[in-house]
Amino acid sequence: MDHRHGPVPGQLAVTVLVAALACGPLAAQGQTDAQTAADAQTAADQAWTQPRTAWGDPDLQGVWRYEATIPLERPARFEGRAFLSDEEVAEIARVEEELAAAKLAGLDGTDVGRQTVDESPIRGNEYNSFWQDHGRARQVYRQTSLIVDPPDGRLPYTDDAREAAARSAARYGVGPYESYLDPDTGERCLTDGVTAIMWQGPNGGHNRFVQSPGYVTILHEEYRDRRIVPLDGREQSGIAQWFGDEVGHWDGDTLVVETTNFLDRTNYEWANVWMRASDSLRLVERFTRVGEDTMEYTITVEDPKTFTRPWTAVMPILRLPEGTQIYEYACHEGNYAMSNLLRGARNQAANE
Repeated sequence: MDHRHGPVPGQLAVTVLVAALACGPLAAQGQTDAQTAADAQTAADQAWTQPRTAWGDPDLQGVWRYEATIPLERPARFEGRAFLSDEEVAEIARVEEELAAAKLAGLDGTDVGRQTVDESPIRGNEYNSFWQDHGRARQVYRQTSLIVDPPDGRLPYTDDAREAAARSAARYGVGPYESYLDPDTGERCLTDGVTAIMWQGPNGGHNRFVQSPGYVTILHEEYRDRRIVPLDGREQSGIAQWFGDEVGHWDGDTLVVETTNFLDRTNYEWANVWMRASDSLRLVERFTRVGEDTMEYTITVEDPKTFTRPWTAVMPILRLPEGTQIYEYACHEGNYAMSNLLRGARNQAANE
């Protein structure tokens, strides 16, 4: 797993990101060696030919993951700016190299810190360095947010959803935990939602693509989420499910997946409100392999219960080395975590 990947080439489906790519190479531009490597990768991708399965479909098979520093929403300090400067890219790349070295040295998450472009606070130390990927820094790109529409790079929450997001952030890891229903769906080892599957973080973001005639299956490491996407032209079943009712088709070399008929779970706690499912949620995803180890992933989310308008994010996905395995995701070892969480909360309340 000590494999380093080059930057995503400039073949994005969203115009704003095409403009970003035209501005220059995306990774660690402050260094001559990085510039040379970026140019070599771009040349290799331009000469690349789309591989195909034995039955003629574009071949997406392998283990893919998002490993970049781009936050979902645009941080306040980059308001009005879609792209980073060369100097900012170089500085973020330097910090990421230091963080990777600290992880390799065995430091835990709170020691390593989270000085990254998304300005995220340290959210406890539930995953120390043992659970994190080692051997490579995250890739640094120019764009300041994964969200490209709306143009401000922010989630277009309804007023109610924005209040719910603020409440969720305030109580994360704090409780109260009076019932097994109080922890969020991720803490309960259910799911973080289909919306977040390709974006998911550093401790379980692997996605294995397996193809057969008429189907694409995506196995997500975290929570062992499985998606079996039929490509045979069938209509959606209309049966409401946790992961929705999904059908797919090929648009040229792009896999398009449309998912509706989600079970309404807005009454459950979610790690982030934008991940949650409702019966009005509709997702359209586009997977386009644009290089030997690079894929463009575009997702458009429409849900009037949570958002005032549809929003779209575009993210670079990297393929991990041949032979990469997805191992068991033992979310609650022996199922002790939930009972211990509730027991600890009750003991804490009794001593207050």
